[in-house]
Amino acid sequence: MKIGTIRRDFPTLKNLTYLDTAFVGVHPTFVREGHIDFLDEWMTFSLGKSKTILTKWLDKTETTRSMIAELLGASSDEVAFTQCTGCGLNIPVNSMTWKKGDNVVFPDWEHNPLVTSTLKREGVETRIVKSVNGRVELSDLEKAIDDNTKIVQVSQVEYLNGFRLDLKSVSKIAHEHCAMVSVDSTQALGALKTNVKTEQVDFLSAGTYKYLIGPAGLAFLYVKSEHVEGMFPDRTGWKNKLWKMQPFELPSSARRFEYGSLNFEGIYAFHNSLIYLNKIGIMNIERRNLELSSYLWSRLNDLGARLFTPQGNKSPIVSFFLKGGQEIAEKLMEERIKVSAIDWRGGLLRVSPHFYNTKEDIDFFVDKLKEIIGDNLKVV
Repeated sequence: MKIGTIRRDFPTLKNLTYLDTAFVGVHPTFVREGHIDFLDEWMTFSLGKSKTILTKWLDKTETTRSMIAELLGASSDEVAFTQCTGCGLNIPVNSMTWKKGDNVVFPDWEHNPLVTSTLKREGVETRIVKSVNGRVELSDLEKAIDDNTKIVQVSQVEYLNGFRLDLKSVSKIAHEHCAMVSVDSTQALGALKTNVKTEQVDFLSAGTYKYLIGPAGLAFLYVKSEHVEGMFPDRTGWKNKLWKMQPFELPSSARRFEYGSLNFEGIYAFHNSLIYLNKIGIMNIERRNLELSSYLWSRLNDLGARLFTPQGNKSPIVSFFLKGGQEIAEKLMEERIKVSAIDWRGGLLRVSPHFYNTKEDIDFFVDKLKEIIGDNLKVV
């Protein structure tokens, strides 16, 4: 990985030490070109071999869908485009038949908690598993799951502190009770290698604008093929109504959840994001991210920080408790260093490098942090 060459692809990095990809990723120029290509084609109606501009957009959609499937280790028929992560997580809930006595299980720190109008209306019990010392223990999840559990929802990488769950173990526990596993993977995809078949999850949703270095307003949902036929979308439109016969048929793939016009401009840009990530290689990206986060964790630990991220955690996010985190984050921004302050149990500072960062970025952040608050971090 030629980091100097890579960094030149990201204009943001010229004037900013950017360590906040868990909040919003930054684009290489090549992704910006995807937006421009879409607009140029639309404004000039450069159709190529396509019959209409819509046909061209849909062709790009299918190419990009196949690339997402390859990223996940899935088939393209198991992938649907959505607007955001939460949209994808709601689709399975709204596509199932519920009854009183059913329950759902999820950790207390889920960014997209499994509490929906559908579940409330149907009288479904929500079982919330408490996180302890920056972790969600599998044993605690297992205690909450029983034969009436229909969905267990977890984050592959927790947004607050980067805690990484063993998805395969979660799936094993849930499937023993015939429950399905729904995963928020927004803080993992693009940063870590993920294979939905190896992890044996049933659903996975992710937005594209963080570690996938893609656009806002675009996300996708993986639906395990064996579930598709039994799931009915809660809305229909021109895109998922097949008028070949009466009554209309739904697509036999996850495309049935795409009921209207998609964010085609975003798809053009994300197509370029995937090309860029594939060129570097997801395993190379994961290796670098874990090296950077491990180095960051060690540097903060040496300063005496009260780390919220468990030692040895293998994800790109590191956070620690800090009084006055918002004010400190603002002072760091004055030094052109971008991190996140989060209001959680007294205050957190969250630092989230990506493959385009360097150890020098981390050293610069730590040195400026010391200048602001002194050698010993004042913790909550």
